[in-house]
Amino acid sequence: MKRSLVTGLGLTLVTSLSFVGCADSGEEATECLPGDIDCAAPASEGGKTDAWDSENDPRYFASNLEYKLASLPKKGKLMTPVWKDKYPEAVGKAAVAWADTYWPTGEGSHNARWQGASVKSPIEKYDAAFNNAPGCATQPPMYGTGSKAKWDTYRTCAGPATKWQSDVFQGGGKMHDGIDNDGDGKTDVEGSDGIDGIQGWWGTCHAWTPASLMSPEPQHAVTMNGVTFEVGDIKALTQNIYDRTSAVMLGGRCNNKEINHDVNGSANDECSDVNPGALHVILTNFLGLRQAPLIEDRTANYEVWNQPVVAYEVTKQAKISNTAANACVGSSGSTWKYNTSAKQLYEVRATVTYITETYPGRTPIGFETSTSQDDYHYILELNADGKVVGGRYCTDSSNSHVDFLWSPTGTNSSSNPNVDVNKVKQLIKASVAPVGTGGGSTGTTKDFAASPAASIPDNSATGVSVDVPVTGVTAAKGLAVAVDISHTYRGDLTVTLLKDGAVVKVLAKDEGGSQDNIVETFSLTQSELPADVNGKWTLKVVDDAAQDTGKVNKVTLSFSL
Repeated sequence: MKRSLVTGLGLTLVTSLSFVGCADSGEEATECLPGDIDCAAPASEGGKTDAWDSENDPRYFASNLEYKLASLPKKGKLMTPVWKDKYPEAVGKAAVAWADTYWPTGEGSHNARWQGASVKSPIEKYDAAFNNAPGCATQPPMYGTGSKAKWDTYRTCAGPATKWQSDVFQGGGKMHDGIDNDGDGKTDVEGSDGIDGIQGWWGTCHAWTPASLMSPEPQHAVTMNGVTFEVGDIKALTQNIYDRTSAVMLGGRCNNKEINHDVNGSANDECSDVNPGALHVILTNFLGLRQAPLIEDRTANYEVWNQPVVAYEVTKQAKISNTAANACVGSSGSTWKYNTSAKQLYEVRATVTYITETYPGRTPIGFETSTSQDDYHYILELNADGKVVGGRYCTDSSNSHVDFLWSPTGTNSSSNPNVDVNKVKQLIKASVAPVGTGGGSTGTTKDFAASPAASIPDNSATGVSVDVPVTGVTAAKGLAVAVDISHTYRGDLTVTLLKDGAVVKVLAKDEGGSQDNIVETFSLTQSELPADVNGKWTLKVVDDAAQDTGKVNKVTLSFSL
């Protein structure tokens, strides 16, 4: 795979690798091109152990980056869908990203019958709809004594995509092949090394994460060729076609179960990186200054748990002495020996918000109620110009930090030779199309909208208010607020939702820095809604800084029933 510069989102991403699996990853041999990470010189020694090496240098991850610490926002959030141009019909309906299960290999991957034993799995439904293979009425247990004979029978009626997913994907067939694959004296049963060698953390987290950022979440069920695909089925198949994703990667993968750090070692070692200086630069550029897809392996050891990163906040950023910095990283003395290019040191505490795994379902869930956070503590190294040139984790984060970052660059495919990417894209398109246009019907929402194209007063506490009358809604289970706001500096804006003049929720407040526009769907749970949702709802938008201007194009309130 030749490397190329892919432009977009205000950044230039450098295509560098394809993830092959959650439990494994690989990279095709490449031809060295100018600026390739593979062609870069190794990091120099002698007082530069924290200066970025080729695996941790942000310039090999993206160009057009801001490095000056004073210009890097202290908080940022993904608020604009990466997929908005490919799926414009989903803008204002679907959240910018979505939570899902990672479809564990030990539970059958995308062949898991998540709705019960009598309802076919996502991949079985795909075979029935697109491969002319009705499939089997029942499905045997994934593993257990005597499972081989049952799976031999199952294969006689299963479709081609189903058989490949169950037998070949991440070696899942080892769970029911009648062989002691892990040498523990047990066959096709759970042991000390997983289920005959298939570990519990194996799955498609590597596919869910780019899929959740690059494709919209299905909004309703779809019937194609006589087969009904629920939201959970379509999300599983979307993951399937992102099993191989071109991406850029920052930091080396740690393959050690136990991590032992040397206080004199490099901050770029595979179990010590991603270098926190590089982490800081990418977080603030991708989510603070821009709106770009970002994924982390949040476990520092050999396990790979990929999570979509949706926000960050710097809670402490203070200049620090060499002596204090040394104490923070477990060293001593008044000389900072790790990077001779460092002229200033800053102590930083940052919180990273990521989407967590959940369960498949029949309705969209977005991500706002499925997030968690990790806190990191590190020293940033700045040069004489105030630019970040490296960093080092403090002792309380040395064994608990991001292993590596990656960003999908737009090319994806299924490793299953019997799954057609274009057919799955048809399902995605239909699932975000208006009800009654071939995308199926659920009747689970009631929508109210206003399209005022109302100008937002510049630097005015009065702001602009857009009213949306709501009538005839009973027993609302939740609310999705889709906003389409044009503005040349979204960090100036505070967006508030009111009902009959009373504040229900502040949806956004001074987030996104210099990025343009707010095109996002905000989710409210049932507990956040007033007892009676009927009445006058208002979206109030206030611009609290001078110069930049904009307008509210559209507001849509979708009550789930």
